[in-house]
Amino acid sequence: MRRRAPSTALALALALAAPPAHGHSFPPLRTVVVQVERCEVALLVGYRAGTGEATRQLAARAAAAPRGRAAEAVRDAMATEAMTPLAVTVDGVPLVPSSARAKLSTEGDGARPMVVVLVTYPLPPGKALTIASRDPRITRISWTDRDSARVAPADAPAQGRWFSGLAAFSLALTPPPGGPACAAAPRPSPRS
Repeated sequence: MRRRAPSTALALALALAAPPAHGHSFPPLRTVVVQVERCEVALLVGYRAGTGEATRQLAARAAAAPRGRAAEAVRDAMATEAMTPLAVTVDGVPLVPSSARAKLSTEGDGARPMVVVLVTYPLPPGKALTIASRDPRITRISWTDRDSARVAPADAPAQGRWFSGLAAFSLALTPPPGGPACAAAPRPSPRS
């Protein structure tokens, strides 16, 4: 009889449950890369849970998930943890995502799970794009403008550099350059 290799979900659950080597502990980390384009903004958000209680909760979710769904449960929980503290606005108005994808992985040593989330938002006309974090101590942000000419360069922080510990990261916007009009961004409806 041939033995089957353990599934990815089982390996992930075991990695989550294993204590860190030699008593090392690792804080959670959220990295946000903002890419400004002519008509949209893309956020690539990486999140690694810290050791301790957060990792134990992920292991419990994996163990409680239906058979064959442990990796999905961990991915969804980590993607939620990655995105929940973040708010993306233009002139104080929240942007509504037009797409989102999440992928579960482990760090290079395979010991700690991480998730990478790609979220795109329509970029309406406005004066300032702001990414705010309710958890700035573990969030670092970088940005790039891929020839969109939407960011006012004189007022912008350096591209490709990490900014840590900021509660809000803002970029001054310019109107979209010529070409076809950008689709109107959906605005959230006011709640009564």
